[in-house]
Amino acid sequence: MLTAMKTILVPIDYSDESQNILAYALELARTISADVIVFHAFFPIMSPPASYNAADVVLALEGGKRRELEQFTHKVKEVVAHTYCLHTSLVTDTATDRRISDFDGVNISCIAKMGGPYEAIKQAIRKYNADLVVMGMQEGEALSQALLGSTTISIMQVSHVPVLALPKGVTFKGLRSVLFAADLNKLPVGADLRLLREFIKATQAKLQVLHLYRTQRQFEEFEAQDALDTLSRNFQGIDYDVSFDLSENVAAGIQKYVREQQADLLVLIPQKHTLFERLLDKSVTGKITAHPLVPLLSLPPGMLQQAADAKEKALSEE
Repeated sequence: MLTAMKTILVPIDYSDESQNILAYALELARTISADVIVFHAFFPIMSPPASYNAADVVLALEGGKRRELEQFTHKVKEVVAHTYCLHTSLVTDTATDRRISDFDGVNISCIAKMGGPYEAIKQAIRKYNADLVVMGMQEGEALSQALLGSTTISIMQVSHVPVLALPKGVTFKGLRSVLFAADLNKLPVGADLRLLREFIKATQAKLQVLHLYRTQRQFEEFEAQDALDTLSRNFQGIDYDVSFDLSENVAAGIQKYVREQQADLLVLIPQKHTLFERLLDKSVTGKITAHPLVPLLSLPPGMLQQAADAKEKALSEE
């Protein structure tokens, strides 16, 4: 289990937002002293002739794509350094007296693999022991996302590590306030939230936990003490508050708190929905990503199920 944020995986597809995504990841990595793996999955333009050794051809293609990725990464590093210097009129970081462009302490690796993005990213998360994945977030109606699909949302649903999705044009300005929107009614007593705790520790942000009731009846019937005890156990040593509110439209209620708290990051644990529910646009995560305000950190959806399974097993053994 994760004990520190050590490695950030950044899948790049060379879309218009790729430069911004990598720049954000590099700045975050510098903040939390993590290494960065810049990753690109690709398909060849044409299949090699049958007479060629397939393994050698794949290695050659991956080598060429890796060099392209290294050039792209170098360009982004220069852009980040130039932007920093323009905003601060500094060439060096006064706290460390190091050149901004050096990204001292951030080990950056570039890896290219032939294959489909979804499968390649899934494999890369495990192969390279990633602790966090940083990806782009496509915009548009949630219904369109359900029909057309999104690599980012697909990875969120299967990843065993957090996935940080960035809206278009969002730049890294530090993480001072983080909003964790959670359905505490579904939070198992044995829930393990150390992934979030370690992220908050690494960024030194203030954590705001939000539970929204959909109806007055839910407000009257919900006993919150067990959930509050679970939060207290998980967030020892973390600066956090818990808020309760009533909002029939959960997605709208969450975004309202994002604005009011001036949150730099929203944290969710996506719940699994049937295809029918997704097509009816009942997914809170889908609604949030359709009109994003801030970056979204998606915690592994299996976290809650693992805790629930462990509790059920313990009860059956009594």
